Amino acid sequence: MKILVALDRFGDKLSSHEANVYIEEGIQKAAPGSQVIKVPLFDGTKDMIDGVLQWNRGKRYHWNVLGSQLQQKRATVAGIDKRLFIDCATLFDDVTELQQTSSAGLGQVILNGLDLGYDAFTVALGHTTVMDGGIGMLELLGARFYDLNGQQLTGPLSAADIKRIREIDLSSLDDRLSTSTFTVVSDQSYYLFGRNSHVASFTLNAEAQQVIDNNIWYLNEQFKKIDINLTEPAFGGDGGGLRAVFSAVLSAEVMTSKEMIFKETDIEALLEEADMVIFGGGTEHATKGSLVSQAIMEHSKQDKIFLYLTAGRQLPSDKATIYHFNIYPEMTEQTQDIQIGIQLQNTVMTLINMYR
Repeated sequence: MKILVALDRFGDKLSSHEANVYIEEGIQKAAPGSQVIKVPLFDGTKDMIDGVLQWNRGKRYHWNVLGSQLQQKRATVAGIDKRLFIDCATLFDDVTELQQTSSAGLGQVILNGLDLGYDAFTVALGHTTVMDGGIGMLELLGARFYDLNGQQLTGPLSAADIKRIREIDLSSLDDRLSTSTFTVVSDQSYYLFGRNSHVASFTLNAEAQQVIDNNIWYLNEQFKKIDINLTEPAFGGDGGGLRAVFSAVLSAEVMTSKEMIFKETDIEALLEEADMVIFGGGTEHATKGSLVSQAIMEHSKQDKIFLYLTAGRQLPSDKATIYHFNIYPEMTEQTQDIQIGIQLQNTVMTLINMYR
């Protein structure tokens, strides 16, 4: 029996890889000799580095760079062939003051990649809680920003510096960027500013939210002076505007995590070949699951067994061809990883024995 295992993470308890391993162990106990293929996933927010390094042979780098609050941060990236994979979740978490955030660390990572000879970059924007509109990153990459008196602003720049900008000069961007390609992985359709912007998704008082929103609007007005409109295309607000900056300034391609996973792996062919597909994930908040899980649901057929294993408040599928089991409805912040893992393993053992 060919079994495809492709689970998302279970909150902050189990990564996709860890969940897949628990499932594989359960399968081998219940049906020894089964052909099990594991596909590690990520949902645009976490686990991209571990995922891509299990799909392909590559190199893991650990670099000390600036975090979102300009503190020292240890970033982990992956190099595969000539492409560098950057997961902003490892750079820009633990934010306490949005108005002081900076994307300078992302600029440092890109420069490190260029110095090592990488000329293609994939940047995942999940958990990118910076609100500087990319000026910290761009300044590191060679952009120049000037104040009212024509004085150049020196970095590292943060969101608080946006209001000082009166002129933007991109003519000194690192020459290597012109021969590099960028792909942005984003699952969020935020507008650059306004009620459906990235900052609007945070729990802030109205005044603080308005300040940041006005800053991003103002920055776009400065970019318009050099014929760059960050609101085209419309949904560029992810990462506090980083998605828009990558698109407009660095001509980046934008794709969802689902599109990237289906492009980088053989999961579509594996779905066709498998006799059984085990997928799912867990969340503490009500959700339909990741884009990848939803895509897998669309491949379900009557002649295959699709087991959808969830925990917490991840919602069931309404497709009749999918068997849904919530293996741990009471998942909370206090739930331990082994509790989820053992439940996954026991559930799959029971289901396979019943199937056989």
